[in-house]
Amino acid sequence: MADRDSMHDDGYAQEQAIANNLERYLRDSLAAVDPPVAVGCRVDSENPEKRIKCQVDVDRNSLKQVETLLGSELSIISQLDQAVEGAIKVEAIVPAIVKQATDIGNQVFQLEVNTIDLPPTPEDAKVLPMPSTKVADPNFGKSRFEIEHVIVLIHGIRDIGAWQSNVSEHLVEAGTVVEQIRYGKYLASRFLCPIDLSGAAVQRVLKELQSLRHEYPNARMSLIAHSFGTYVTLKVLEKDKNIELWKIVFCGSVANDRHDWSELKRRVGDGDRATKQFILNDCGTGDVWPVIGAAFGWHYGMAGATGFSEGFVTNRFHKAKGGVRGGHGLYFDPDFVREHWRPFLINDEAPAIGDGIQGEHLPWLVKLMYESWARFICKLLALVVWLLLFATVGLSLFFLGKAIFQLF
Repeated sequence: MADRDSMHDDGYAQEQAIANNLERYLRDSLAAVDPPVAVGCRVDSENPEKRIKCQVDVDRNSLKQVETLLGSELSIISQLDQAVEGAIKVEAIVPAIVKQATDIGNQVFQLEVNTIDLPPTPEDAKVLPMPSTKVADPNFGKSRFEIEHVIVLIHGIRDIGAWQSNVSEHLVEAGTVVEQIRYGKYLASRFLCPIDLSGAAVQRVLKELQSLRHEYPNARMSLIAHSFGTYVTLKVLEKDKNIELWKIVFCGSVANDRHDWSELKRRVGDGDRATKQFILNDCGTGDVWPVIGAAFGWHYGMAGATGFSEGFVTNRFHKAKGGVRGGHGLYFDPDFVREHWRPFLINDEAPAIGDGIQGEHLPWLVKLMYESWARFICKLLALVVWLLLFATVGLSLFFLGKAIFQLF
């Protein structure tokens, strides 16, 4: 009798161990279900075969998901009668993974899935809208005389400043406003024309800067300019000697890399610290456009690739995220604005050092355009193209006029 009881106890213990492992297995298999399910497995001691029974309680709305997951994890051999509508009752094979190699217990277990209506959580009861990523204007209601700092954004060619709004929201704060100046889309054909066609853009930016100075009489003014906007900015500052700026940030600049800052330095900064603490020139390690603009254009330089040669400017060279080539628009990433521009412009902190080296990701053919003779050849080629274009347009107009004259 004792031996028979001992065998009975050993068999029960073995089945209970399998039941415990099976419970953990089911719980892990259904971990992705939300709201979480309740899982329990036990040995039916009243059953002579000591059959393992498992029960899963699941929210009514997750029943289909649970059924799919169980179907992919278990080998179901039979469907048992369902006592309750919406419940699942099956016989399935005990997965080999939950059994030890020496286990010789039952190979089949019963699984019952019941649906329940869970009470709503506070989050479910009231679903709030996702918070906006846009920054509410912290200066709303302030007098224009209370504004202490104005940051002006000026875009480049072939765009209408789509990046300006993204940059603005990471710079604006109480007492600091960000204003966008747009002069319209400036086509690459105008940019590369032998005749300087920047006059309209320069006048527009000049007028806007003068208006902003009038609008915020007590504020310091800083400026961020990109690409062709840097060329326009320097033209504006040459035209109006009364414009004074707190800080300047150039990025992707096509300004002359040998620009003379000696006159302008008296109008930038606080008059005490070195001028280079107030002027930043950010360059991409693989930005080809300033070099191409300098090679094929007639009025521009490659300061956005090589940096300015004057000692009045802090030049920085940047890679893009992941250490890859820093292109013409890498500066407008929110992380870049927060890390490199906000501390400099808002907190008056020393500029962080760039993580790149001048021109390290430029193709060799583009680097060849550093040489003055290579740029001379490029300009000759560009001149030939323009002459052919003008000749074609001229001849077309001549023959069109002649045909119209013959009609009358």
